[in-house]
Amino acid sequence: MSLDLKFNLVGDEIDNNGRRDMLISYYENNFHLIPCGSRDDVIPDYFKQRHPNEEEDVLIKRWSKTPRVKWLEHITKQPTLKEIKQWYLQFPGCNWAVVTGITFVVLDADSQEACDFVESGQITRTPLKQKTPRGGYHYFYAINDNLTIRNTTGRLDIRGEGGYVMVSPSNKYKFELAESAFIDSMDDLPMLNSQDMNVIYDFNNDGKIVSGHNTPLSGDGVESGMRNDTLARLVGKWILEGWGMREVIIKALDWNQTNTPPMSVQEVLHTANSICTGHLKRNPDDSDVGILKWNTSQWQIPLADELKEIMDQEDPIDTQKSQDTVDRDPLGLKTFNDPFWDTMDSSRIEQFWGDAFVFEQSRVLLLGKPKIGKSHWLGAFAAAATTGTEFMGKQFNRPLKVMWLQAEIIHEFLKKRIDMYYQPFIHDREILDIGKSNLIASGRLRKNIMRDKDIDEIATSIDYHKPDIVMIDPIINFFSGEENSNSEIHEMLSRVDKLIELFGVAVIIAHHTGKERADDLSFMSARGGSAFAGWMDSGIKLSGKKPNIDIFYEARNAREPDQHLAYFDFDRGFFRVVDASDSPDEVEIARVVAAGMDRRKFYTRQELELLARQALKESDMASGERAARYAVSHVQKYLAERVKTHSVPGKNAWYYLADNEMKKPWEDDG
Repeated sequence: MSLDLKFNLVGDEIDNNGRRDMLISYYENNFHLIPCGSRDDVIPDYFKQRHPNEEEDVLIKRWSKTPRVKWLEHITKQPTLKEIKQWYLQFPGCNWAVVTGITFVVLDADSQEACDFVESGQITRTPLKQKTPRGGYHYFYAINDNLTIRNTTGRLDIRGEGGYVMVSPSNKYKFELAESAFIDSMDDLPMLNSQDMNVIYDFNNDGKIVSGHNTPLSGDGVESGMRNDTLARLVGKWILEGWGMREVIIKALDWNQTNTPPMSVQEVLHTANSICTGHLKRNPDDSDVGILKWNTSQWQIPLADELKEIMDQEDPIDTQKSQDTVDRDPLGLKTFNDPFWDTMDSSRIEQFWGDAFVFEQSRVLLLGKPKIGKSHWLGAFAAAATTGTEFMGKQFNRPLKVMWLQAEIIHEFLKKRIDMYYQPFIHDREILDIGKSNLIASGRLRKNIMRDKDIDEIATSIDYHKPDIVMIDPIINFFSGEENSNSEIHEMLSRVDKLIELFGVAVIIAHHTGKERADDLSFMSARGGSAFAGWMDSGIKLSGKKPNIDIFYEARNAREPDQHLAYFDFDRGFFRVVDASDSPDEVEIARVVAAGMDRRKFYTRQELELLARQALKESDMASGERAARYAVSHVQKYLAERVKTHSVPGKNAWYYLADNEMKKPWEDDG
C-alpha cells in the first residue's frame, strides 16, 4: 500500500476517514505508531504533578507530544493493526508519533537558521518535509543501512534510533512534497551519508561550514601529523551519531591501532575527553551523550574493565621509557608560540554588559552590607538586561534571558517590585513585553545548593528555561554549610561553577559583607573571606549610606567601570548615576561640612579642609584631600548666606558661620 500523507493538509483539517486511511497506510509501510496526548484532553493529575511550575499553555503543549502508552517496547516491535485501532477508539482526536530509525530518520529544524541550512545544498536535500506547529520543519530521509544515526540535539536536532517524531494527522502538522517529486514509500527518499553527518556536526558546533571537512571520514588509520585532527573529527562524528562516552573512548582506542605509528593511550584519552567535554559545554541539553546527569557531571571517563585491560596491554618497553623520560605535560600547558594559542580569540566570547565585565560564562560577585540595595540593583539590572537597554550608563548587547533565584521575597511582594523595575518601559509596550518574557523569577525559594536533589532541580530548571544569566540572591540562603569555612565555601562555589560549565550561563551571586571600614573597597570583606574574592571574574561593591551609595567595580579581564555614586529612584524604578556636577549632591556635601562648623570659631582654608575631611568621613562620604577641597568650594558656592567668607589681600581667607558673634580675627590684624 502506498503512503497516504495528505500533502498540504493540516492535521486538524483532515476528517475521520482521512485520518484512518493515513494510519492504515503508516502501518502497511512498517511505521511504529504511538498515540500521544492532544490539546483537547483533560491533562491527568500525575502529569501536572510531574511539572508543577509550568504555565497551563506550556503544559498543554508538552502533554500533546507525550505518549499515552508505554512506547519503548515498540522500538523493536511494531504495534499490531488491532492495537492501533484500539488506540484510535480509546484516544479520539489524539496526536500521533512514529518511532524513528526504523523506516526513516528526521532532521528537526526549529529555527529559520536551521531550515535555511538544510535547504542550502550543503547536505543532501530531501523532497519530503513536514511543517510543525512552531513554524519549523521536519526533513525526512530514508534509512542508510551502512550508517548508524542516533538521536542528537543541537542547532539542528537529529531524530534517529531510539527516538520518535510527531506526524500528521496530529494537530497543526502538515506534510509537504517538493514540486514534481513523487514518493510511494520512505525508501524512495534520499539517505544521509557520512559527509552529511560531518557537515551537520560542524553546523551544530559553531554554525559555520568548514570546507576542509568536505572529505568523508573513512575511519582508516592516518600518518603522524594527521592523527590528532582526524581523531577530533571522528570523535565529533561519533558523538553526533549518539554514542556514549565509554563507547567513544573504546572506538577511539581501536581506531588508534590502525595509525602509523599509533599515538599513546594517554594522548588518545586526552583528545577524546577534550572533544566530549567541549561538546557538552556547547550543547548542555545533549542528554543522549549519556553523561549529563549531575552525579556524573564531573566528566571523568569511567573506565570499564575492558578499557582497563586495553590500557594494561601497553608495550612494557614504551612504559619503561615513559617512566624514565617526561615527554608530555600532565597539565596540558603550551608555549606561547604553539598553534593552540592561534585559535584563541576573545571576540568569540559574547559580551553582555560593560567591557568584559558581565560576559558569557562569567562569575560575578555583588557585595554589600544588608539593606544597602543589592536586590534593587539586581532587579534594575535584570529589567535592563531583559529589554536589551542600558544600565548605569552602559548598554546591553541584546535582550538577554535572566533567571532570578531569590530567597527573601514572596511572590506577591516580588511582583510589585518587578513591576516597579519595568516602570521605565511602560510607554513602550513592545519592549515591556520582551522584557517580561525574558525574566524568570522565583518567589522565596528554599533550596540548598549543597543538597544533590536541590541542585538537580536547579540544574533542570536552568536546562528548561535556558537563560543567559542566573542571579542567586543571596547566595548564603542557598547554602547550609559554615559561612566562615573557606573549604565549605569553595565546595559550594564549585557547584555553582558546574552549573556555569554545563549550561554556559553567566552567574551573579549576591552576598553580604562582614565587618569593614567605611573606606574599604576590597572584596576580601565578603563574609566567608577570600573564597569569594578568589572566585569572581568581576565584582560590584555597594557601600556608604543611602540614598547616594558608592558603587565600586573590580574586573579581572579588562578595565572596570569607574567608581561612582548612585541612588535608586523608587518613582521611576531604576538606579540613577549621580553625576559629580549635579548641584543637589554638591549641596548635600556642603551641608555636611557646614553642620560640622563651630559657631564660635573662625577657620582658615586649611583648617576648614581638615574639618571637611572629618565631617565627610563621619558621613561615610569620600573624604580624601581632593574631596575636602571640593567640599569647601561647594560651601562657598551654595551656602554663602550661611557660611561667610572674609578675604584679606595677601593674608588668610577666613570662613565662619553667619551667626558667629565672636571677635573677628582680622580686626586684630588691623
